[in-house]
Amino acid sequence: MSSKFHIGQRLSFSGALCTVRYAGPVRRTNGDWLGVEWDDPSRGKHTGEHEGAGRRKSPTAGSFVRPSRPVDQPVGFLQALQSKYASETLNSGTLDLDGKSAETIIEIGGKVVEEVGFEKIRKQLSRLYELQIVLLDGLCIAGVLPDTAVQPTDTWLDKLKCIERTCPKVTELDLSRNLVETWDEVADICVALPKLRSLRISGNRFNEISLVDDRRISGWQSRPPCEDVQELGLDDTLLSWEDVVALASRFPSLTTLSASCNEFSRIASPLHSDTLVSLTLEQNAFSSLGSLSPLTELPNLKSLFLRDNIIDRIEDLHHSTSDDTTSHKLQFSQNLEYIDLSFNVIAKWSFIDNLQDVFPGLTGLRVSHNPLYENPAQNDGKIMGVDEGYMLTLARLANLKNLNFSTISKQERTNAEIYYLSRIAKCMAAVPETEEQKITSQHPRYAELCETHGAPTVIRKASSATDPNSIAARLITFTLSYTHPAPDDTSSKPITHIKEIPRSFDIYRLKGVIGRLLGQKPMSLKLIWETGELDPVPGYEEGWDSSDEDGDEEGENGPSSGNRDVLTSPEELVHTGKWVMREVELVDSTREVGFWIEKREARVRVELRRR
Repeated sequence: MSSKFHIGQRLSFSGALCTVRYAGPVRRTNGDWLGVEWDDPSRGKHTGEHEGAGRRKSPTAGSFVRPSRPVDQPVGFLQALQSKYASETLNSGTLDLDGKSAETIIEIGGKVVEEVGFEKIRKQLSRLYELQIVLLDGLCIAGVLPDTAVQPTDTWLDKLKCIERTCPKVTELDLSRNLVETWDEVADICVALPKLRSLRISGNRFNEISLVDDRRISGWQSRPPCEDVQELGLDDTLLSWEDVVALASRFPSLTTLSASCNEFSRIASPLHSDTLVSLTLEQNAFSSLGSLSPLTELPNLKSLFLRDNIIDRIEDLHHSTSDDTTSHKLQFSQNLEYIDLSFNVIAKWSFIDNLQDVFPGLTGLRVSHNPLYENPAQNDGKIMGVDEGYMLTLARLANLKNLNFSTISKQERTNAEIYYLSRIAKCMAAVPETEEQKITSQHPRYAELCETHGAPTVIRKASSATDPNSIAARLITFTLSYTHPAPDDTSSKPITHIKEIPRSFDIYRLKGVIGRLLGQKPMSLKLIWETGELDPVPGYEEGWDSSDEDGDEEGENGPSSGNRDVLTSPEELVHTGKWVMREVELVDSTREVGFWIEKREARVRVELRRR
């Protein structure tokens, strides 16, 4: 095997980054192989190991490739910088150690041609020392030098000084997805950038996190690397949490740290930082807020981003104390004001209720895209709407000022809290009065909201009330009165039948049921619905005056105030001749019976149509 390959080496094949995990022969094959682990886990087919040799990160991210396969050549930092930001100048001239363009004289026909305007633009682009934001992600950078092997100190120092002269004003640097193998290579570059404030090294795979060799920089720079860096990006580096803590300790001015996509499931040690105000741990494997308990020691943390984890509870079940009081002890700093819990697996409202205890200073929250908002809002089976979930969330958290990127107005809070109380009242109405305490105990803010808005009215249904969702509520009980004609045309006694019929039946189906019941042809029947309501007889209302209502005319019989205590039944009012019972014929149509009759009971007189 060629000495140019070693375990842990970073390689790039046509832009696909990988790490060498094995180098040597493979049984039942000829020649040597490289077992590589791809940064993209979907690219490989196995682990990249051979007979237990090598180290794996993913079970399907490995492949075996021949050492003779062409690789993308690594480059040094300065070469990548010039290639991206001064390529136009490189095509027409060269760069000196100060990063300035060497003048190139253009002659046509023996005469010197003066370029008007273009030279000014070219010089503007080539002045690398004016750059403040440098993005060098995915350019196969190996470090200060293209060869990571040990180089003479003089060569290394010369290149480092050249970097400082070339781009001394850089404040933001992105070295993500490159071929850097050790942290020392990054630290060396940072030493040469005295104004650096933001550093992103996401997507790299470091073999080790060790201290910078002070002997390499002695006599040139006395300040530590990354002394003034405030923002650090370590996403998708697959570093252990301990390595992240070790790296963060070398940034004394760090205010923002991002360590997403690193497969963290639990934080075992605290970050010792008094300056950190924003921490991003998205797309990891945290399952509870308790697994983040060491972060409670960060005194000035203001924002915590936990998007796209698998968080579903407060306490850490796997590392709880013997008295199971972890959830009560877990409490972050009062300075923590914002947390992002979107795209997790939160499914219980008790989680939302406890957030104010865990984060006493919480004023901003994002909690959308959780199963909690996909569950039925009540026992009616209807899925909760977006607005309803929004109101129920903010009503449960008294100090919340911003929810899901929306500022909460005073009126929104009032409406939400009143709606929340009405929901609690419905739950209380569904249980006996003796069990109300069980319901209110599930809502920590109930007593507080009652003091603010007043206690809600609990309306319980009678024991005989019908559930509106039951089958019985979909039926109408018909009392059918039918007088069968006698053969000698003499009167006969009416026959009464009671029949339950679905309110979704149309009039044709209703007649079919009644026709079979009475033994008559359905289309020969005439159905008269006796509504039980009264209509005034035409002519009587024209002679009405105020004296009737005042009861001055004692001889009148009608629904006036003077006789209401005497004539109370509809039959008695009809007997006076001033009122008539309202009847409605159910004419043949495809309209449902429920369109005509809203009540659950109805009296219908059945007559035969005259031929």
